Amino acid sequence: MSNIIAEAVKLLQANQAIKAEALLRPYYPANVNNSQFLHLYALANSHTGEHSLGIDLLNKAISLNPDIAEYHHNIAAIYRLVGDFDLSEQRYLTALKLKPDYAEAYFNYSATRKFKADEPILTELEQQSVRTDLSDQDRCFLGFAAGKIFNDVKEYDKAFAYYKMGNQYKGASFEIDRFRKDIDRIITVFTAERIRELAAFGHQSRIPVFIVGMPRTGSTLVEQILSSHPEIYGAGELPDISSISGTMPQHATQKMEYPECITRLPEKVFTGFADAYLRRLRSFDQTATLIVDKMPGNFLYLGLLAIMFPQAKVIHCRRHPLDTCLSCYFQRFRRGHEYSFDLSHLGLYFREYERLMQHWLEVLPTTPFDLQYSDLVNHQEDVSRKLVEWTGMPWDDNCLSFHDNSRPVTTASNWQVRRPMNKSGLDRWKNYNQNLAPLREALAGTALSLN
Repeated sequence: MSNIIAEAVKLLQANQAIKAEALLRPYYPANVNNSQFLHLYALANSHTGEHSLGIDLLNKAISLNPDIAEYHHNIAAIYRLVGDFDLSEQRYLTALKLKPDYAEAYFNYSATRKFKADEPILTELEQQSVRTDLSDQDRCFLGFAAGKIFNDVKEYDKAFAYYKMGNQYKGASFEIDRFRKDIDRIITVFTAERIRELAAFGHQSRIPVFIVGMPRTGSTLVEQILSSHPEIYGAGELPDISSISGTMPQHATQKMEYPECITRLPEKVFTGFADAYLRRLRSFDQTATLIVDKMPGNFLYLGLLAIMFPQAKVIHCRRHPLDTCLSCYFQRFRRGHEYSFDLSHLGLYFREYERLMQHWLEVLPTTPFDLQYSDLVNHQEDVSRKLVEWTGMPWDDNCLSFHDNSRPVTTASNWQVRRPMNKSGLDRWKNYNQNLAPLREALAGTALSLN
């Protein structure tokens, strides 16, 4: 049994939850009283979308062995995912009671609600973060946790110092020169003429809707609004388009990397990948008129998407550049986004993103819907109506009460989108202006106002 559990742990760590669930399933009847097995089987099920089953299995594991902090921590994460923040908070607190130095639990607990100045967790975090025996990973978790909570209580200098600690101990590495060259290559390959020529081999389906842009620009909120419509399904952040681009070179008639390989692909490859992607969307919902993929990083692939799906709608989410970058800096991304842990790298990355988006505006046959976060917050109904109309759907009043939508939300914004629209995310950078010199310097030269 230990070999099976070890293999399941590896699969879960590799984001292969479906394989982990399939591996464990045959052993379930013989392990209904094995808390370690039930814990893993619960995670595998939850990660494949079976959240209620995951909760049931973890509750059974806890009843068998109530003193394991990780069990409480992980059931708290599932409760948070499905929007039950009270139960989530209770379980995180239980985990911390059982294991007071549980840095990851502090980090995840910090995202369950807004904190007040007189709460004991502020002192506890400060005491934990000065310990000399912490691993870099724990320093990172504690830094982001304390940063978030001190931001809640408006102690901005202290919050920034903790966020800086969290970012420094993430150990991220980013090569801006390499990224610039990648953007150059995309711009060179995806000309207006080439997109127009190759789009003839794409799929004419109108089902996909793509939400793109920098992270932390309101994409989860936009998806929540759209998916509150009875005919629109929100599939979350799908890695499929990036995976398709990585697989395309295998089909090229000449050895070339992406994006250059698109000039050496048989016509049927574009329709083949489009068909496979549509099957993937339909695996989420068989009947929805539209299905939303809100992977922000798909801004890198808008040329490819215009070829694969000439009729698909694209929504470009934008937010004040300083708010965008600061919000990324305050977010401990689990994987990828290596640029986001350094203010200078963030500013330089943003400039390249902006350069590529300007190119897409010049070469794409259909201009993406430009959605400014501040406009949506200040004029919710007007912008929401325009957004739904633009997708081709009739208006539905459920889109105004998006916070009542019970669908699981897996991104960092899952607490915010359970609440009515508010303006707390606007001009947040002003609280930290004294700390933003490296970011302003890196952003210098962007076309957008930094005031």
